[in-house]
Amino acid sequence: MRRATRTADAFICASPIAAAVLKGFVTFEGIDGSGKTTVSRLVAETLAARGEKVFWTGEPTHLWTGEAVRRAYHDDVGPVAESFLFLADRAAHQEEIRRHVGAGELVLCDRYTDSTYAYQGARLEGVVDRPIAFLRQVTRPWAVTPDLTLLLRVPPETGLRRIAGRPDRVRFEELRFLRRVAKNYDGLSKSRRYAILDARETKDAVAAQAIVVIERRLRARHR
Repeated sequence: MRRATRTADAFICASPIAAAVLKGFVTFEGIDGSGKTTVSRLVAETLAARGEKVFWTGEPTHLWTGEAVRRAYHDDVGPVAESFLFLADRAAHQEEIRRHVGAGELVLCDRYTDSTYAYQGARLEGVVDRPIAFLRQVTRPWAVTPDLTLLLRVPPETGLRRIAGRPDRVRFEELRFLRRVAKNYDGLSKSRRYAILDARETKDAVAAQAIVVIERRLRARHR
């Protein structure tokens, strides 16, 4: 029987069925409507049921720094201040991630550094030169490098259709902007730590794809 212990911004899934064999830091990325949160949680629950020790978390966190980020969604503080709020939340988050990775757990994170590069990179266009390079430079001291990043790729039009019923839409959820974000993700995904998943499929199918990639990549690292 799976046990889940929830904290303010994360939960740990553990099962007594078998000893854990997967460990590392995996991030889930994608535009709004790609299913990151749903799929990452489903992956966490499925792997925990198989006996893995899994810690699920996400950004923005539920620390006060994360609440400040959420407020910035609605109260437009400008792209520069908004970007640094994300960085402050990540700096507060890093110790928790390092602690669980150091304990030999599999840490799954719903959005991380690449989300900032893709979204705030688009927001900072015309404000700073080479915005993604700028964000990478200021992020580097406060971030944990993922072992694997899963990009859930869907066309922006599909993503918008999926979130059409959300009660509180924010400025990020506009077609023109999401196309710029998707383009940024396409550039980021050239990194070798990326794996691209077809997120047009059902959540169960995408989660199954994700688990296959996680098992293959992380087990290969520890051979």
